[in-house]
Amino acid sequence: MLVTLVPCLFTLVLFISCSKSVITTTTTTASLTAAQIIVQASDKLDAVNSFHCTLDQTGGGTPIGSGVEMTKVDGDIVKPDKLQATLTGTVSGMSVTIQMISVGTVTYMTNPLSNSWEQLPTEFAILSVFNPNSGVTAIMRGITGLTKLSDAQSAGIDCYHLSGNIDSVNLSPITGSSVPGTSIGVELWIGKNDLLVRSIKLTGQITATEVPGIVRTLNLSNFNETLNIALPQ
Repeated sequence: MLVTLVPCLFTLVLFISCSKSVITTTTTTASLTAAQIIVQASDKLDAVNSFHCTLDQTGGGTPIGSGVEMTKVDGDIVKPDKLQATLTGTVSGMSVTIQMISVGTVTYMTNPLSNSWEQLPTEFAILSVFNPNSGVTAIMRGITGLTKLSDAQSAGIDCYHLSGNIDSVNLSPITGSSVPGTSIGVELWIGKNDLLVRSIKLTGQITATEVPGIVRTLNLSNFNETLNIALPQ
């Protein structure tokens, strides 16, 4: 059962790549175009070493196998190879909570029935999504029809607000599968003072088993904090 959960948990680290550089603050101006903002924001996200993120879904959950439907993920990432997260979902209408910890090529998840830790096969290592060819920066740079909207706030932070579209196929390395030829609406909130991505909103059905009109919102925070992530004993 747990093996079937892994591809959809990839969404927890949606839009991440694997650089280890250190963030430096950059002063930006209103004269930046949408294309310039997305390029600089991609570089900044490459430079992040750790962060906290939450993924919320509205309009439907994501079926992830064995009757489990995922609705929320909350976790911490430490590059290049550590992750701890809590997944919330339902089974037959009943709420379940699943814990996950991944260090290097070793990943453990709790069984939603027994709550005991179980190790997953190494080939399902979730942090493979850190590959820069399929991670956040590759996807961000693949957004088409970029438009610069009016500035807005995200969690009290002044942000550039961008919109565009991305083909669902470009998200299949993250979600595990996709509906061919489907255009997904994308909105991004990017800090004006540091060009760090604060929030990403995806509107549309990515996988065949999802409800049309599903909305995913990914919020990023606590960049470059010191985190201690270790495998369960």
